[in-house]
This record gives sequence, C-alpha cells and structure tokens, in this order.
Amino acid sequence: MARKSKAPEADQAVTGKVENKFSKEQLIASSRFRDRRDILEALLETGELYTVKAVEEKIESYMKGKVK
Repeated sequence: MARKSKAPEADQAVTGKVENKFSKEQLIASSRFRDRRDILEALLETGELYTVKAVEEKIESYMKGKVK
C-alpha cells in the first residue's frame, strides 16, 4: 500500500527539483527583490522560511488586492 506524502514532497516528485528556502532577512538582502524590500518587510514573517516562488506569489497577490 502506498504511503501518502506531504504536500511539499509531492510537489518535489512532480517537478523533480527541490526548491531552496530562504529567511525573510536573506530575501530582503537579495538583489532579486531589491525593488520590493518594503513589501517583503510587510508581508513576510520573521523566523519563517520561504521559497522564491512563494514570495513572488505573495507579492503578486498583494499587488492585485483591492484598495479600500
């Protein structure tokens, strides 16, 4: 009987590659997000680890949000 895997492991099996995770501080210091540092500061939690894809999705979701 096959064991059910956790979501991140299942994602790895589909894509065939492991995504690195980075801390909030590492992402803010990176050149990739240099123009979005203020958004990262607001959206990301200290002590949590994020993939680049997850951060890009958070930024995109935030930018598409409605202004109240």
